[in-house]
Amino acid sequence: MCQSDTLEKKREDMANTTTIGGRNGIESQPHREPAPRESDPAEGGLYRYLVLGLLRDGAARHGYGIMKEYQQRSGIQMCTGRFYNKLQRLAADGLVTTAANPPGADPRRTPYRITTAGAACFDAWLQDSATPETQRDDDLSARALLLAAAEPEVVSATLNRWRSDIWMRGASVEEAHKRALATQRMSSTCAFDPLPLLLARRLKHAAVDIEFIDEFRRTYARWTRGRANARASRGGRSGGGPGTPPIRA
Repeated sequence: MCQSDTLEKKREDMANTTTIGGRNGIESQPHREPAPRESDPAEGGLYRYLVLGLLRDGAARHGYGIMKEYQQRSGIQMCTGRFYNKLQRLAADGLVTTAANPPGADPRRTPYRITTAGAACFDAWLQDSATPETQRDDDLSARALLLAAAEPEVVSATLNRWRSDIWMRGASVEEAHKRALATQRMSSTCAFDPLPLLLARRLKHAAVDIEFIDEFRRTYARWTRGRANARASRGGRSGGGPGTPPIRA
């Protein structure tokens, strides 16, 4: 591996729905991934390899062209500026280099080509084994780990919001998956298109996350009831030393 740099709450009936599908009266919209934050693996790690991978064939492309290709191949829309920013970082690291604009091309768009070092960096990453020890924890797990420090009403409201957001994202992915399957059936090309499989994987992830949130809610409710019963049986508040105030709404 190379050296490198990184719904407003939905209606209650939707938030309590146990399946991803079954949206009635909701207009289909393109699937959009949340913009990567500076702390995201997609910003400092995965995102750089995504750009290198799209340039791996050796052809020169500018940020807009890379964005359009990624959107077509992944079904995810992202801001063009993120690709240009990442290209500039990769150029500073010597992993891509600027190329000459073809005649008649927009001079404001600088094309980039992958370098030998960039190709080697991408190839090493692609073939690396993503063992659990090298995988970063996801955002939902990190937040859930710390959520128990909040007041019960904050925990409940937060879980509702998470579930609603994930449900809506899953519903959007499901619509994109249906479109990808329809496009694949009508396509005359012989090229292998993994997009339907990738969208199906994201859909499964959304379903698993909803299941996790529901299990978290049930387990937390049992814990709070048990704590309340224990305090009641002792006839008063349990003792505790001074500390920071709990997280409140």
